[in-house]
Amino acid sequence: MPAAKQRVLMLEAPRQARFADIALPSAGPDDVIVRSRYSTFKHGTEMMAYLGRSPLADITFNHELRLFETEKPQDFYPRPMGNMVVGAVEWAGGDVRHLRQGQLAFGWAPIADVHVMRATNFNPLGDLTAEQALCIDPASFALGAVIDGAIGASDCVLVTGLGAIGLFVIQYCVAAGATVIGASSLQSRRQLAAAFGAREVHDPRTDRDLARTVKERMGGVDAAIECSGNVDTLNLAIRTTCQCGRVVCVGFYADPVNLGEEFYHNRLTLLASLPAFSWNNPVRGARPLYAKDLQEMAANDFRAGKIRATGMFEPIMRFEEAERAVQMIADAPQRVVKLLLKHD
Repeated sequence: MPAAKQRVLMLEAPRQARFADIALPSAGPDDVIVRSRYSTFKHGTEMMAYLGRSPLADITFNHELRLFETEKPQDFYPRPMGNMVVGAVEWAGGDVRHLRQGQLAFGWAPIADVHVMRATNFNPLGDLTAEQALCIDPASFALGAVIDGAIGASDCVLVTGLGAIGLFVIQYCVAAGATVIGASSLQSRRQLAAAFGAREVHDPRTDRDLARTVKERMGGVDAAIECSGNVDTLNLAIRTTCQCGRVVCVGFYADPVNLGEEFYHNRLTLLASLPAFSWNNPVRGARPLYAKDLQEMAANDFRAGKIRATGMFEPIMRFEEAERAVQMIADAPQRVVKLLLKHD
């Protein structure tokens, strides 16, 4: 008998992540029932919501006009947590052609024990590993940032914010032939950055002024890709970039940004990169590429060995520990790269 309820991790309010039992809808001919085996979070965006710092809790985006308006959203909390899952298909509707019972599949879904969803939300796992599939989301954002920044073989690139997205940015920059400098205050992430091909990796805390160090030695970087969402780190990226260089923002900034100093006087180009499905943004370039395009490209890059998920998942915890896992991501980032939950 199909499950009647879903045990799902809900963010009820800031710092209140709790499991909830929610009635599942009846599965239709276009639906699948997927039993989770592995799942993971979207660290940056979800931690802003968990810490109560997301500006989206207080304003509404008008998708038709593409404007933020002052109307307060009615449904920001409670909200499910998590964004990707790998699981086994327990049932497939009669109109579903690409999935079958017993098959492993991956898709974009919250952290829960079981899902009843449209089959179009899931894809066969095929020759991907579970780790690769769960990294398609951050890898696709990284690929979008590298395309948005027009990174080429002649570029020297600073990458800041070395979570999963930043570490994939390093891999894509290296694959493009660029020289990469990584910066992170967290040792485990610096080690991964070096393993993924960064020429130099710095701890900004131990260098009195990393931007000055880089500029004295090489005149600055041609481009910086900032993935932390931290305004101080964005300022470091701006200060390290050479005259008429470019800074790509992958992070989501809740605090004011000072654009009156190096940004203005060095005539930098500041680029936002957000190729997310829900925001319907293409990346820059002759051919408009959207989220689905980038996700497919990232999956193929995993298959080809162009990018790797090796070492990304640290720590690995049980599904039953999800409430504690959220707190760890927020309060002990030195212990986390990208957290994986196992359901069996």
